[in-house]
Amino acid sequence: MPFTLAAWAQSVNPAGIFVSLNAVPDQILTITNVINVLVPPLNRVIAHAAGVETTAAQQARLAAPSRRVLVLQRVAPTQGNAAAASLPGDPHKVNDLRASPLPMITGEASTFDINSAPAAVQAQWGLVWFADGPIAPIVGNMFTARATGTTVLGVLVWTLVPFVLAESLPRGRYQVVGLRAQSAGLIAARLVFAGGPSAQAPWRPGALGTNNDRHLEHAMFRYGQLGNWGEFEDTAPPQIECLSTTADAAETFYLDLIQIRAGPG
Repeated sequence: MPFTLAAWAQSVNPAGIFVSLNAVPDQILTITNVINVLVPPLNRVIAHAAGVETTAAQQARLAAPSRRVLVLQRVAPTQGNAAAASLPGDPHKVNDLRASPLPMITGEASTFDINSAPAAVQAQWGLVWFADGPIAPIVGNMFTARATGTTVLGVLVWTLVPFVLAESLPRGRYQVVGLRAQSAGLIAARLVFAGGPSAQAPWRPGALGTNNDRHLEHAMFRYGQLGNWGEFEDTAPPQIECLSTTADAAETFYLDLIQIRAGPG
């Protein structure tokens, strides 16, 4: 079941009222009027999360015309810092809707709105995972590979990070069934698969970021809980896009994998 990750992020001071965050520029999703992400053909929301400055009472919501039929979708709990850039909570705070996704309309404009009152502008963000239906876990002979990157990350934009595996994979074809991504200011990360047959092409499935070796990620991002993220040959591994609050230059990744074919294709 394919899924993809959309992001909104901005250094902003809402001053105690709702404001729509800027959508993060995206090569896959369509952005209009700076703040709108057009809902893709994957038009079911399977999860959402918010990073909102915590000095005063904070709120977050996902807004779109179809949501106004009932109410705008509230995102709670939120996570963040006081008088500093918002980072993912430890443990993660993610609203998990995999079993009963939130329906939206393909092509409608969606915004991510926050209400906070920091003393000055601070980096704040929203994340939405889109799929085409409920996500079922996958099972198999899983193992975890470690990889590292040394790309200087742009601030509040997706930055493509080639990575180097700690150990080379045996020849064959692999499914990605989980991801842990880590750097000091990381908000989120998503996979970019090479061309060819893949359950995810051209989508970019992703996970909420972690910020150190001890940071506890949400269980949905690991060990098959989001199904098959995509497939690759050992000779053409995916790359990873990172969204960060700081210009980190040291990234660590853990990829949960299943080998589905041994040997050359």
